[in-house]
This record gives sequence, structure tokens and C-alpha cells, in this order.
Amino acid sequence: MKAAILEEKCRIKISDIPVPVIPNPDWVLVNTRTVGICGSEVHAFNGTHPFRKAPVVLGHEMSGVVTEIGRDVRSVEVGARVVIDPQRVCGTCRFCLSGHPNLCPSKKFLGTPEWPGAFGEYVAVPESSVFSLPGALSFAEGAAVEALSVAVHIAGRVELKPEQSVVILGCGSIGGLFSSVSKSLGAGPIIIADIHQHCLDIGCKRLGAAHDFLLPDKNFISGVDDITKGTGVDVVVICADDASLLGTGLKIVKRRGIIVVVAFLPEEELKFTAYDVIHKEVSIIGTYSANLFDFQRSIKLAASRQVDVAGIITHELPIEKAQLGFELASTKKDNAIKVVMTFP
Repeated sequence: MKAAILEEKCRIKISDIPVPVIPNPDWVLVNTRTVGICGSEVHAFNGTHPFRKAPVVLGHEMSGVVTEIGRDVRSVEVGARVVIDPQRVCGTCRFCLSGHPNLCPSKKFLGTPEWPGAFGEYVAVPESSVFSLPGALSFAEGAAVEALSVAVHIAGRVELKPEQSVVILGCGSIGGLFSSVSKSLGAGPIIIADIHQHCLDIGCKRLGAAHDFLLPDKNFISGVDDITKGTGVDVVVICADDASLLGTGLKIVKRRGIIVVVAFLPEEELKFTAYDVIHKEVSIIGTYSANLFDFQRSIKLAASRQVDVAGIITHELPIEKAQLGFELASTKKDNAIKVVMTFP
């Protein structure tokens, strides 16, 4: 089968490799149709990811068609259009049993050396990871469901409520989708900030944001203060790979507000003044991946058009152009936000 392999830092090679074999009777084989490039995979491409290391077949934001099922599979049929939850968990630890499988200590993730991903023409996945792709959604939109589930998980972590104000620092794929999720929940005003104007344009036109700031902007903090009438922001979400943004968030968050660290910062140390946290009683929380409820909710939000998942998709390229796709995703050139690769 054809696969785009990260051979070494910043180098993708198209190769022919064996089709994966279903390892267990409750697994299925899926023909990849569309796969998105995630920010974590950009880190892998640039050599800064802690466990996605070359050589590896990356890819976990995927949609496709089931081509083979194991003898014990009951909920999936050959020919079904599907999306994949890219996590394999033990199902027995306290995190799995309490509804937080994303925190399972023995979790395996699609698109790593131990579980080759969807930049290959076929992937083998457990039945429990397979969900039907509604007919209302294209394969490309289906590939955006996993990213949407991360945004849904953020909203759950902060228990986002109607009329709560939101600032999103970094309006790429996750930030943009979180803006749309926030809008669907009745939150507002929704304020986005980014160093790329095209990300701001999409955020305001298609993803529910009401105000935008092109950074750096010396008037950003005062501008947020004006919008919130001096009260500060209920929720600040950091989706950009810039450790200094935590300090910015502390300046604009309200007393007893919440700052969420979403951005993947594997080599960064977060620095802030403790008093800025203490005197406002600010909560700083992390968020990681998503759980089963988030994934199911995301499919419904996308299919019902409450969230415009197509809004983040700027490029669809054939798998043969994976090198270009990763370069676009890494640099944001050509107004790139979400780059998806397609198989015939």
C-alpha cells in the first residue's frame, strides 16, 4: 500500500509498505480516504514531539471506508463510511472506568511507531474506535471530527456556560473550532487573537468570533478590557505555541476566571508571577485529547452544522504531496489552517 512516511526531521517520503493485518477478532481494516495534519504532527515533522519519532507513519485525524472486519465485530459492516477515535485504552484503569480514557496510563495513539497511522492507505483499528460518518458530512469534514472533539473537551473542562466571555489566543484549527463550539453553547463575547490575519478572518466569518486582534498589538489588553467593560474575561484558552501567552492571559482574565493551556509546548517552561494567580484566584488547567462523549458529541455538532468544521479546511492535497502539506501546515503559508491529505 502507499504511505507517506516521516523518514527524518522535515522529510516525508512516499513508499510502498505492507497492508496492515487485523491483529484481533474485534478489529477492522479501514481504507483511508482523508487525513488531516494535526499540530502535534507538525511538531513530529519538526523533530520536537516527545514520542512521535521518525521513522513513523503519522496520521490520526481520519475518515475512510471499512474494507475488512474481524469475526467478532458486530457494530461495523464492510463498506461503511467511518471516522476513527485514534485512542486505544485499557478499559480497566481508574481513568477509563471513571469516563476519562484520554488519561489512561497505557493508552496507545494512532500515528505512532507502535500503531502506524492514516498517512498509510489502510489502518487497522479496534471496533470500539470506529464511528459511523453521517451522510451529511464529506470525508474531509469527517477528518476534522477528531480536532472538533478536542475543542468539545475544552468546553467540558471549563464547564462553559451561556454568556461567559471567551478569549482564544491562537485561532488555528483547535482555536477556531473552540470558537464555534463556544458560539453553539451561547457563550460570548468571543474574542480571538492570532499572528495570522487569515486565521482571524475565518474565525470571524465562519467560526463564531465577534472580535479579533492581530498580534502583536499594543492595544490588545486594553481592547479586551473595553469589550468586557473592565471585568476581565471568564475563560482564556491558549492554543498557540507561545509560552509567554500565559502571562498575557493572566492580565486579561477576570477574578476567579479560568486559563486553559491547550497548545503543545513540549520543550517550553511556563513562566508567570505567582501573585498574578493568587490575588485573582485564577484557575490554570490543562486539557488533553478527548473522551468518548466528546467524540460522539462532535459528530452530532458537525452533522447538524452547529459547528462549521469545513471552515478550518483550507487545503486538500493528494497524498503524493504530503511533503508540501506538512510544510504548509508548519508555516501557515498560502493562508493554510487545516491541511488534509486525500487517497484515491
